[in-house]
Amino acid sequence: MIRYGKDTDKEILMQLWKICFPQDTERFIRFYFDKVYANDETLVYVENNQPVASLQMIPFRIKTDDSFSWGGYISGAMTHPDYRKRGYMAQLLTASFDSMREKGYAYTFLIPQEEYLIDYYKKFGYENAFPEYFRSYPCSKESKLNARVTIYTDFPTADFPILYALYSHGLMEKTNVVLKSELQFSNTLWDFFDGKGVLFANAKGFAFSSQKGKSIHLTDFFYRNEETKIEFLHTIGAYYSGKRTILYNDPTALVPKYKGMIKSLNPSIAARTDIYMGRMLE
Repeated sequence: MIRYGKDTDKEILMQLWKICFPQDTERFIRFYFDKVYANDETLVYVENNQPVASLQMIPFRIKTDDSFSWGGYISGAMTHPDYRKRGYMAQLLTASFDSMREKGYAYTFLIPQEEYLIDYYKKFGYENAFPEYFRSYPCSKESKLNARVTIYTDFPTADFPILYALYSHGLMEKTNVVLKSELQFSNTLWDFFDGKGVLFANAKGFAFSSQKGKSIHLTDFFYRNEETKIEFLHTIGAYYSGKRTILYNDPTALVPKYKGMIKSLNPSIAARTDIYMGRMLE
């Protein structure tokens, strides 16, 4: 049986999350269910009065050209190991499409956690979307920190309104983009800093940075002009001691990597696949 979530499900679903996503910390799981989880955005498959599979449909505003619509982000899709290969997730996904259509959503989108899941989601009409065009920038040992760029290593409580305004402006300047509410941006920041990310920002630029092996990855890297871009890249290079390569999203690069997948919930309208997604809870 499939139904919406209930308050009594939360602890059970938290335990299920720990089993299905063992890489996630107790701190993150508690945060997710305290700040992100909502009963009416959750579908649960129940067997013998016990939730054994679940998914969330988190609403995000999507801008395409000059139009705005809603998209449901599929998050926390999970099935208890003892109940897999019974088609429960397929039933949950199908039910989620009906639920999102009733709410007036135009799209549903997700980020596959494993490569093999791409083919699985294609069976339900999802297609590759949210291109990222990565370009590399070798850090120079001569790079210096720039006092005009503020560096944040923890949640910026005092500066949060300013940063949200800068971030929203950067997103709105894009033609096709997944937008974030103030709460969604706050949740993204919490997750980002919990993962030891470093934020660089000023009135002309904005960059999330995360160290991954020998590279520094920039997500949501916005800049007013080429001068600002170089200023930020030098500052970021200096912060990380000029020992690594910076990878950032640059539309002028040629070969895209797709961050996620999207499906139109209206059979007569094709999904837009060239939407910018940016950082999510990942």
